[in-house]
Amino acid sequence: MELRHKSLLGLILVSLMPTFSIFFTYSISSSESQSQMFFLFAKIWIIAIPIYWIYKIENQRLVLGNFDRESKIESFISGIIMFVIILGMYAIFHSTLDVELMRQEIGSTGLLDLRLYIVGMIFWISINSLIEELVFRQFIGDRLLELTGKQNLTVLLSALIFTSHHTVVLSYYFSPLQNAVASLGIFLAGATWSILWLRHRSLMVCWISHAIADIAVFGLGYLILF
Repeated sequence: MELRHKSLLGLILVSLMPTFSIFFTYSISSSESQSQMFFLFAKIWIIAIPIYWIYKIENQRLVLGNFDRESKIESFISGIIMFVIILGMYAIFHSTLDVELMRQEIGSTGLLDLRLYIVGMIFWISINSLIEELVFRQFIGDRLLELTGKQNLTVLLSALIFTSHHTVVLSYYFSPLQNAVASLGIFLAGATWSILWLRHRSLMVCWISHAIADIAVFGLGYLILF
């Protein structure tokens, strides 16, 4: 199988799984343990394929990349800007949030348990942010670049793929307007991290920026739910 066909297959196998995982959790499964097991399966799936690709197809090693002065500045500044924007959007929209609906929908995930929420928050900020950068920027981004040959199109498409499963999950919690605003923010964040990846070829740069933004997201989640 030639490289372009392999790239397309890998892209399909990885990019569709996060959205399907959301549908399974919120629309198919009626069991908290079943949802958590499928979440774990989906995470292993989207991690295993990129790692296999890096080691077996590209004959490379998984590395975080350089983190020099210029990349540090871009990483921290972009993350802080996103942090401030997220807090600003919450200040504007918080009075319109349906907290009871959010609590009802999130109940199937088990995250209304404070201890589980804190564990999940630590995981999403410190580990899941790195996983998403590996998956959406390095793996999906590079596959799109191989298929399109154009960096601008790669940034656009990878940001759209990154946004898609977030839009689906937010539809269970937010009104259409709130979801549209949040999805636009997620798209711009994904595009920013894709640009950082293409500029520096460093997961560390994208990871730190992403983690800073997630601190705002899950900090607000804690304030809303507890």
